[in-house]
Amino acid sequence: MEEVLDALRPVGRWSSLAEADERALVVLAMNRDCRVRAEPDGFVLEVEPDDADPVERELRLYEEERSQVATVPEAVGYSPGLEVAMLWVLVLGFVFLRQMADPDITDRFMNSTVGVLEKGEWWRPFTALFLHADMEHLAGNVVIGGFFCLMVATAFGPWRGWGMIFLVGYLGNLVNAWVHAPGPFYSLGASTATFGALGLVVGHGVVMVLRSHRFREMKRLLVPLGVGLGLFGWFGIGGADTDVSAHLLGAGAGLLIGMFAALLIEGSAPAPEPPR
Repeated sequence: MEEVLDALRPVGRWSSLAEADERALVVLAMNRDCRVRAEPDGFVLEVEPDDADPVERELRLYEEERSQVATVPEAVGYSPGLEVAMLWVLVLGFVFLRQMADPDITDRFMNSTVGVLEKGEWWRPFTALFLHADMEHLAGNVVIGGFFCLMVATAFGPWRGWGMIFLVGYLGNLVNAWVHAPGPFYSLGASTATFGALGLVVGHGVVMVLRSHRFREMKRLLVPLGVGLGLFGWFGIGGADTDVSAHLLGAGAGLLIGMFAALLIEGSAPAPEPPR
């Protein structure tokens, strides 16, 4: 028995028992026998001489994969910015009360092909994001859209995230007015921005998965995609007065800008330390 043990061939040496045991599990997963032996300067992993070459190749592959995973920077997580979301809700509520008291506000500030493209009132695609047709319209955007807006704040940071939400909402409304020209067209509501928030979340997730090269983690995108598509089908295309094109354009703008912003933000992050 002692002769058999002495015939074992070393395939690696590590400073701690935990590191050696971790590699031993790789060998055992290959259905090969191995032994971890303690020495004064560390721990040696040994295998049968006939198994040494394939085990060393497998361990090299394991170290390469482990090194790649270790060098992938994790996405920075931010506060969801509940205080910013509450400010947004208060502003929407205040504007809605003003609409009820003065209906002319809706006509002056809603999105309009005539106002934007003929009169040059370029603020309308932005101000329309704060107007709503009725309480149900307002509540739907706050409850459903607020969920995606909080996710954007978590991914990009509260102030930067909300700035991007308003940007994609504005762009979605602007393009929507151009698409419906030259005929008269009017729209209002925060949903262009809130569906844009969904696009921002998905765009950020796509970049994170592609940069990590961990394509098996694409399943992490199924949650926002599945929920978003379900809600889009439920709220985004239902009803005679639903502005489907605004929802689609907002989500599309969010997807593109979300990917671009994620590349910039993650690209400017400090380089990770090399694995030791």
